[in-house]
Amino acid sequence: MSARLAVLSAEPGGPSVRHRWTRLAPLLAEAGLDLEVVELPKAGGARREAFARAGSAAVTVLQRRLLRSADFERLRDAARRLVYDFDDAMPFREPWRENPLSTMRGNRFLRSCSESDAVLAGSEELAALARGCGPRALFVAPTPVDPKAYGPEPSPRPPGGPARFGWIGSRSTRPYLDAVAPPLRAACAALPGAALLVVADEPPVLEGVPVEFVPWTEEGEAEALRGMDLGIMPLLDDPWSRGKCGFKLLQYAATGIPSVASPVGPNRAILEHGPAGLLASTPAEWEEALLRLARDGDLRARLGAAARRHAVSRWSVEVLGPPLARFLSLVAGGR
Repeated sequence: MSARLAVLSAEPGGPSVRHRWTRLAPLLAEAGLDLEVVELPKAGGARREAFARAGSAAVTVLQRRLLRSADFERLRDAARRLVYDFDDAMPFREPWRENPLSTMRGNRFLRSCSESDAVLAGSEELAALARGCGPRALFVAPTPVDPKAYGPEPSPRPPGGPARFGWIGSRSTRPYLDAVAPPLRAACAALPGAALLVVADEPPVLEGVPVEFVPWTEEGEAEALRGMDLGIMPLLDDPWSRGKCGFKLLQYAATGIPSVASPVGPNRAILEHGPAGLLASTPAEWEEALLRLARDGDLRARLGAAARRHAVSRWSVEVLGPPLARFLSLVAGGR
């Protein structure tokens, strides 16, 4: 007999819901959990109706949102079993925004973790934040990648031709590129015709860095990634960035291309656990890593193939989905 699992999200079509929930629907169904994504309106009667609809499920998942006290109490009262799911360092904000250390966000996060029946954290770093709140039950649920969605096998660009460094993201993560603009500029200057291929919702402006922009679409994402020789994931070392889940690296790995990344948060674990790419801290290290991979096609191929195997064996939907489904089944049964 199946039970209903309702994911309550303010962005039902957003990347967090797509990758953490929608793609897991078949595996959840095998475990007897029928997934429904319920949109969380901004306010008013529609929001209360959403609370009631989601709360009538066997398990209600509040996805990422930090509700004010009155709304959280309404949802808590409506839900049979409430799970809080997060894949960012929710008590904090991006370092380039005002008030990155928000007391209000911290209080709401504490309530979400301590008063829910269970908490799902996207990484060990995020789980540490949740443990400080005294959750009733905690499960580390990394965001899985579906390697099949990126092609049946590693598909790096053929050798030869100008180098294409790659970055996939959005306007919200665009400022991270500023930190590596100087090494990108130097690497592109040293490699005739080299460019940064950006897959996002808007093109970045990086002085002196040739940029090829591909507007992001769900349908065109995999093909765009296959146009890269290697992917990059620069991060700053701050509380918000340390809570990132490294999903860009998993997308690059699933495509069969190596990465260069900052050794921050889960980036280090993803790249150190298997030979999927290179870590770089300083501008000099970034430039050296970019040039090394751009100039050595054999190294790119070896690292890219290893990255793909790593994505399949450790980070895939097939590997990460069943344990999560079993945990949620236990929550649904009240155990």
